[in-house]
Amino acid sequence: MAASFTDYITTHNLQTWGSLSEFTGTRLAIDAEDYLHTLLTNPQTREPLLPALGGLPFALQKHVDESLQGFKDAGIDVVWVFNGLQSASQSGETADEWRKASEGLSHAWRVYDEGKGDEAVVAFGKSCTYKTAHITRSLLSHLHDKSQSILVAPYTAAAQCVYLESSAHVDAIAGSASALIFGAERVITTFDFSSQRIAWVELRTLSGKFMLNKPAFEDLMLLSGCVDILLPCLPELEPQDGITRIQSARAMLTRFRDDGHAAAFSVAQNSQMARPPTADPTPTPAMQYLDSFRRAKYAIRHAVHLTHEGHVTPFAAEKLPNDAHDFVGQRLPEEVYYYLSRGLIGPRVLNWRTSMNVTETPPLDGLGVGAYRDVVRGKGMSGLRAQALALLTKSLHRYYQKTDVDLVCWFNEADKRPLSIPDLSEPSANADTWHVKETSLPKVSSAGSASTQLNPMNTPILYAISSLGEETAAKTTKTPRTDSSTLSSPTELIANTTWRFLHDRGYINPDHSLSAWGKALKTSLDYAQRHNLLSKATSPTEIEEALLMAYELLRLEILTTKLLFPTAQLSGAPLRGTETDKANTLLISRVASLGLFKHAAIGYTGPLSRHLLAYQQLTSLLRSGLRDLLEMHAANIFLSGSADRKTAGSPTVLTEVGSKLPLARDPDLGLSLVVKSYLDELSNEPERRSDIRAWFNHAEDVEGDLGKCWGLWEAINVGVQAADSSVVNNETRKMFATADEWLKGKRAIAAAAGGSEGKESVGVNGTS
Repeated sequence: MAASFTDYITTHNLQTWGSLSEFTGTRLAIDAEDYLHTLLTNPQTREPLLPALGGLPFALQKHVDESLQGFKDAGIDVVWVFNGLQSASQSGETADEWRKASEGLSHAWRVYDEGKGDEAVVAFGKSCTYKTAHITRSLLSHLHDKSQSILVAPYTAAAQCVYLESSAHVDAIAGSASALIFGAERVITTFDFSSQRIAWVELRTLSGKFMLNKPAFEDLMLLSGCVDILLPCLPELEPQDGITRIQSARAMLTRFRDDGHAAAFSVAQNSQMARPPTADPTPTPAMQYLDSFRRAKYAIRHAVHLTHEGHVTPFAAEKLPNDAHDFVGQRLPEEVYYYLSRGLIGPRVLNWRTSMNVTETPPLDGLGVGAYRDVVRGKGMSGLRAQALALLTKSLHRYYQKTDVDLVCWFNEADKRPLSIPDLSEPSANADTWHVKETSLPKVSSAGSASTQLNPMNTPILYAISSLGEETAAKTTKTPRTDSSTLSSPTELIANTTWRFLHDRGYINPDHSLSAWGKALKTSLDYAQRHNLLSKATSPTEIEEALLMAYELLRLEILTTKLLFPTAQLSGAPLRGTETDKANTLLISRVASLGLFKHAAIGYTGPLSRHLLAYQQLTSLLRSGLRDLLEMHAANIFLSGSADRKTAGSPTVLTEVGSKLPLARDPDLGLSLVVKSYLDELSNEPERRSDIRAWFNHAEDVEGDLGKCWGLWEAINVGVQAADSSVVNNETRKMFATADEWLKGKRAIAAAAGGSEGKESVGVNGTS
């Protein structure tokens, strides 16, 4: 709701404008996620079709880099502060919030299917901030690459920013209303680098406008949802007839003599009285909201922050009640908060552990039907979550070790399923065999060039698998921990974390040789190197991550030609040619969803597919689970004493490791849409084929992207055909072989139409 606050103060001229030059030589704390929210929602920078594509906004880095240059030119130093754990008052997205987002997305798809393109764009644009945690992670990594100062707060970024200002670490705060309720007297709301101006709003100005004292102003901001990091908007205050939520909340406060608690209590009491005597005794949403409101008020009063000395402590600590965990959340060791603060790990698994719940919300397709529901509650994903939690829990208080975590899914919230977090004795024993120092890291030549040495910092998965290809080299990596073998450099931390992760996932045997899955993956990686596929990639790790994801999907039996989703509900499945054409197009398009799309730094325009998006969301679900496990292995290296804790004293090392760990970026749907469109057209009658380049207005290299996808497909197929029958059955092998022959035939037809050897036509009548 930061956008509604900004819109309100702009509309009512409540901001004060000044020259950017007045801030030269100052240091600002910027609420990074409020900054990102502005980029995603501002009409000048938002990309409305983002929810229809997944992945990152195509112009994100461009906008961020422009801001960084603006700060540099103005002589302003910046500390970027990110949100950490969720407060107990807001334990995950509320049911109302994700239901609205899901309904909005379903509506947008219906409008799109009716052929109303412009209306669909508007409808999609209303959900640009739904399920964007992966974008936040990418923003943090990009800022680190740009040598920016980064800090992740224990809980709310706004509270941390207020502490930094109060301790004179920064001169001012840029963010939203959240900073004002946590104690800031003013907050910067707008940077206009083109006109060299800056705008801020002051608490006294707002208090005067609303005629409220500070506690009542807090109530106004909470009830209206302007501080949704703590509390969503009171459902009864939905905007209507041009009246904003802030105005509705102010009118409600007037009725209750400026007492927000009395207003929330009245709504809750009325909802309870309206229920029949025989109704379910579960508290109504309004009663739950009242409880959350009370928690939020205490969370403001005792906001937790990280001190310069590294302590995690609340404001007014001397008055902290004994039940602080009820409004802040369950306490974790300060060491864990520190690794969070430096970006070594993200907050997701920590939130699961402290809330005792894994809450799964609907995917971007708005439905989450078919295979998505099967996977979200299946053994594969449950095992990933449980293993990540177990790695963390092993080093925590016995309270956590004796307390399980429940899985709660949006489609059946009443059916809570315990994850049964496993005993970690065996996985711990496996992890404890990986303590390879940098001086002992195997030297590995690229399969594509004997003179090129692989580096775990650039291609961690490729290095980890390739280094174990020879039995002698593999044996040298079996290194039990000693006093002299603790890990410290980013290179050895990345290498050992990746090895532990791959060992955990079954690609490496206990003796450090490659398992059957590991050998199949190596076959694919070797093919990719020999055919220079890595050089065609958009990022150094794109291909190795795509290949790993392909095998993970194979293990879940969802990289297949089968229709995993009902086509009646999810439009956009392949539609040209025979049933065989459609099945093979679908399989290859699913492979393409694992790669990146080269697109100009501007919002997407082009065809969409709800069916392919549903599959992309499946891969995103799995990718995030694998990333969680990777991060917990990184944390476990430190928590178990396998890493030199002096390394933690260098924050840039921890941030570097967190940024370089694999699977940090979610691919968008662009490449899959290009491949599906292209293959669909090749299955069309020759005289009716269209030039698909005209459909993707801002694609930078359609031919290059197609070539990359064919190389990725071939690398996966080579590995599948070579894989041991214990991991890949004959049916799967035949499915890939059949699709491969089919694709070769289609490419031969395209090359012939293009009129040159090996040059594929992407157009009609021989145009290429």
